[in-house]
Amino acid sequence: MSRSPFVLQIADLLGRDASPRAETIEAPVDWSMEMSRVAPEPPLTADLMLHPVSGGIAVTGVVRFSTEDTCFRCLEVTAADRSATIGALFDANDDDDESYPLDGQDIDVEQLLRDEVLLAIPLTFSCPDGCEQVVSSAQNDLNTEPSGDEGESRSPFAVLKDLLEPED
Repeated sequence: MSRSPFVLQIADLLGRDASPRAETIEAPVDWSMEMSRVAPEPPLTADLMLHPVSGGIAVTGVVRFSTEDTCFRCLEVTAADRSATIGALFDANDDDDESYPLDGQDIDVEQLLRDEVLLAIPLTFSCPDGCEQVVSSAQNDLNTEPSGDEGESRSPFAVLKDLLEPED
């Protein structure tokens, strides 16, 4: 069984005279939200610093990743390079909701990185240069119909008028 790239050994940081240590993690991930996902290529890269503190390990650093974001207006996919700042505590105290668990001589930073990466992704994304396919009125289909005249009927049933035969 291969070891996860997110599991870091910290035995050397638990001693009294421990010094901070740098760690770099490079791994493809499959994390996503509604209209955005972290692209597997290039892989997510986290430059972390592990600091020994009383009762745990403080983790600071920066994570860099690429996303594929879908515009909520036109559904076009756009790639973007992003980054997020990392700052968290791994603590042996089980009843602390503000830190990640420290159990033994390893820490798993995957949940920390996932939390920070997903928080850095915008909830809604629109094309950076603006969309040409923005709806101008409620009866127009976003992707298939051109904008209609503002003078046309606003009834959703207006398109049915052509289906009726004229009365004599």
